[in-house]
Amino acid sequence: MGFQCIRNVGEVSVKTVEEIVSLYTTRSRVNDGAKARMRDVRDYYNGDVIVPLPELDSDEKSAVANLLSQGLDQTAMRIASTAPDIYCPPTDPSKKRSRDNAGIRRKALFGWWENSRMDLQLAKRARHLIGYSTTCTQIRFNRKTGAPEWYLRDPLTTYPARMLGVEDMRPRDIIFAYDRSIGWLQNMYPDAAYRFGADGRADEDQPINLIEYVDDEEQVLIGMRAPVQTSMWAAPNDSENKNLIIELDRTPNLLGQTPVVCAQRISLDGAKGQFDGILGMYQMQARLMALEVIAVQKGVFPDTWLVGRAGETPQIVNPADGLTGEVGVIRGGDLKDMQMQPGYMTNPAIDRLERAQRLTAGIPQEFGGESTSNIRTGRRGDAVMSAVVDFTVQEAQRIMARSLQEENRLAIDVAKKYSGNRTKSFYVNTKNAKGHVGYTPNVNFDSTDNVVSYSHPGADINNLVIGGGQRVGMGTMSKRSFMAIDPLVDDPEFEHDTVIGEQLEQALLASVQQQASQGAIPPSDLARIMDLVINNQMELAGAVEKVQREAQERQAEMVDALAAEAQPGLAMPGMGAESMVAEAAVAPEPNIDELLGAL
Repeated sequence: MGFQCIRNVGEVSVKTVEEIVSLYTTRSRVNDGAKARMRDVRDYYNGDVIVPLPELDSDEKSAVANLLSQGLDQTAMRIASTAPDIYCPPTDPSKKRSRDNAGIRRKALFGWWENSRMDLQLAKRARHLIGYSTTCTQIRFNRKTGAPEWYLRDPLTTYPARMLGVEDMRPRDIIFAYDRSIGWLQNMYPDAAYRFGADGRADEDQPINLIEYVDDEEQVLIGMRAPVQTSMWAAPNDSENKNLIIELDRTPNLLGQTPVVCAQRISLDGAKGQFDGILGMYQMQARLMALEVIAVQKGVFPDTWLVGRAGETPQIVNPADGLTGEVGVIRGGDLKDMQMQPGYMTNPAIDRLERAQRLTAGIPQEFGGESTSNIRTGRRGDAVMSAVVDFTVQEAQRIMARSLQEENRLAIDVAKKYSGNRTKSFYVNTKNAKGHVGYTPNVNFDSTDNVVSYSHPGADINNLVIGGGQRVGMGTMSKRSFMAIDPLVDDPEFEHDTVIGEQLEQALLASVQQQASQGAIPPSDLARIMDLVINNQMELAGAVEKVQREAQERQAEMVDALAAEAQPGLAMPGMGAESMVAEAAVAPEPNIDELLGAL
């Protein structure tokens, strides 16, 4: 095995290429069983399952309902249907600067999430957590945006150092193993691509194994090519038959800590996905279904046998053809059709396997738009769904919230290390954090403390709205608090002011209608208000205010402007509207004798 290095590094004690490759080999061997289960889940989820039928020397595609795909998608979508919130505590609550920095830190984190499309990442991570029982996220610094960026890694290609449990989310080091084509390698590392065979001896789509090693000191990228047998007469010492391993890149890690967070689903000991226990049942159900379909096919197109009579040799003289009217002739025998009927227990066995899958993995029939026969009320259906789904969603949301909390701390450290004194500003369009934010990491990020939480862990978007509405109705929650957790309300402050404005508009409309019905408002003024509103020139409040001023100006020209009855406005004279004008009228000048007496 020949190791070659393209780039040199400084005088730092780092892992060599040989050590990294050896470490990857060891971890891939140790985690082979877990990765095999993950690959099985992936294949069953994608429907890439072949049903082998050795007794018939054939293979069939699965022809049963894919409950794994249905249950995984439905559960993951419920987990990601509600967005988590961030709270950044101030380092010193008594100081305004500390409180302002906490608010800036919170908005900046929401802005980083938005830049990384966290809403889509949470949906993908929920599928990883439920299906693969683990998720892995890497924090990188994007020099184009000048901000940290979340990068979701595939658990199938992830090999972290041994962690101590579900509460341990920060691996000491980690290895990512994945494939890239030689065409990709030509654009990124042309010298290495030439050595891997891009000089015309290999196709551009030929895959090359890449090993990415990350720890607290460095990040190393290594390319590997498996032995290639170019000819059956190739000598065992030919260069084509050796592993070619090339170090592509080595970058120091300025952060001083591994920028990766791995979260695991809670189980007794090792990682276990929610659907690991139904794979065998699904395979058996698909096999029974394939055999039943073959039996039904045999019943539609039965096998025909020519049975000879005693002492005679059977012979088909003329084959029959119903389309042309040709009559068949047989000598010395009879034709018999062999009807193949499926066993009477085949269908019950298939249904029993489906029920076992649903019970094992927690996949209620409601996920497919059906309802069980023994449920008569909506309340009972909600109770059954809650017992199956709510606690799974709750646990997954708490794990993801804990993981996001660690990731936020890493992101703050990354921002301070790579752009500590550079000022960054952008607009945040996230719920409960809308508006402009500007920050300088070394100035405004005085702490990495943050708390990520879901408003109601275990509730999806539908149950969250229903439960919140019930609490508002019972008086145990304010409408303002419910707006803060309602996923349809983007800006609670704006929504609160709008609701109050609409209620006051209703009161104003009712007041105008009452005065108009009582004749307190002249018809001409009422028609003017209606014209302004209908023609979309003004809202109701502005139209009433405008017509009020017009009426007062018109009435002021008819009598003395200082008279109390001069400006009743929209009201008839004597209705009390004149008092407002009388109070605002200019006071009369004092008598000259009174001024002299005062002197």
